[in-house]
Amino acid sequence: MESQTALAKIIRQHAREVIEDHGIGAAIRKQGQLYFTGSYALDLMTWNDIDMQLLVKENLLPIEALSTILKALSPKKEFVEGRLINFTGDYKPHMPRGTYLGMIFNFPELGGNWKLDLWSLQMEDFEHNRRLIEKLRGCLDKQTRELILEAKHQLKGSAGRMPKMASHWLYQAVLLEKLTEKRAIYKFLQSKGVNLEHFAAISLSQPPAPSYD
Repeated sequence: MESQTALAKIIRQHAREVIEDHGIGAAIRKQGQLYFTGSYALDLMTWNDIDMQLLVKENLLPIEALSTILKALSPKKEFVEGRLINFTGDYKPHMPRGTYLGMIFNFPELGGNWKLDLWSLQMEDFEHNRRLIEKLRGCLDKQTRELILEAKHQLKGSAGRMPKMASHWLYQAVLLEKLTEKRAIYKFLQSKGVNLEHFAAISLSQPPAPSYD
């Protein structure tokens, strides 16, 4: 378990270098206030993915701000791809409502490809997420951190990444719902619309794993 915790810290350090040492954070901050969320904010990283939110400057529209960021960063030699999406439809699992910029960069010295997810949300949704992250952070301890990291590595499996929205609901299952048994945790994720069908490492028909009392 110590190795998973140590790996999470190494990935987080690499993530900080990706953002702060290569002009990415600077380009984002020119358009507003940058906030980190998800596994980076909670120090629960298991793969090269950084979740961020941007409060754009008052005189800018989110689509303008994110387009400017994409235009500034796309010429970098490490840039692989980028896409802008305006999430307004009914997505399964439920996705936040707002404007999204997804980018991939390749930094071989920092573990290869990095997926950057940058959202500009409505203020109400931003504040909800900010309060949620603070609440989750306050519930973390050594035991819950180890349980979450173990579950994340299992959910990643051979795919090398988590199912969509799995981390979001996993944190709530363990830290807010106080679930400690793996099968119950994964059923909770499925109840929230997370698709575990193609993640062969997960079988809800298996006997319950030992609880973390």
